[in-house]
Amino acid sequence: MKKNIVIGVLAVALVVSLFFNFEGSQEHKQFVADMAKIDAQNDSLKSQIAADDSIIVAMHEETNELDYKLSHQKAKVVVVEKEVEVEKNKIDNLAEHKLVEFYNNRYPQDTVTNPLPVAQPVLVSAAKDLVELDGAKKIIEVKDSTIALQETKLAVRDVIITKYESKEDKYKSIISNQDIQINSWKGEYNKLELDYKKLKFKNKFIKVAAGVVVGGLVYMMVAQ
Repeated sequence: MKKNIVIGVLAVALVVSLFFNFEGSQEHKQFVADMAKIDAQNDSLKSQIAADDSIIVAMHEETNELDYKLSHQKAKVVVVEKEVEVEKNKIDNLAEHKLVEFYNNRYPQDTVTNPLPVAQPVLVSAAKDLVELDGAKKIIEVKDSTIALQETKLAVRDVIITKYESKEDKYKSIISNQDIQINSWKGEYNKLELDYKKLKFKNKFIKVAAGVVVGGLVYMMVAQ
């Protein structure tokens, strides 16, 4: 009698253990953990993309400011050219003593005496050349500054391009991660569907087995 009862208890325990062992699959827990890890990676990539966007906006603002400065540099060249023409026209109307004063102001270390009348046209031409030289120096300074601004603008554009490329790579990574998730979810769905079918079968089996065990126990108890 005791032996039969022990056998019956073990049989019930076996049926129950089969039922509980099926639940809480470690594979599914690992799947959930993997999906959470991919979600965290995508969230991190999205944060990095937002940071890249902020930098790109700032770089575009800097580019606009540089364009504004470059447009003013061109205007400065035009102003210098006009000033040169004005100064040259003034020289044509300078009296001899004013022409001498022009040279004395330019070269204070050398004293220029009143030139002979025949030398005045030469001095006028030379004075105009000096005015053009001064203007050319100013224009060169402006153009040097323009070149520096252009180089800065190119450097900013390079940063913008690099950030756009970085964003593209991050979007590709997000898409790749999402593809992995989609395929994984499909696989998990198929696995769960198969497990569900197995569970239904096991459930029926357990019910039948439990009925047999209980019936056997009842029979043995009655038979005793």
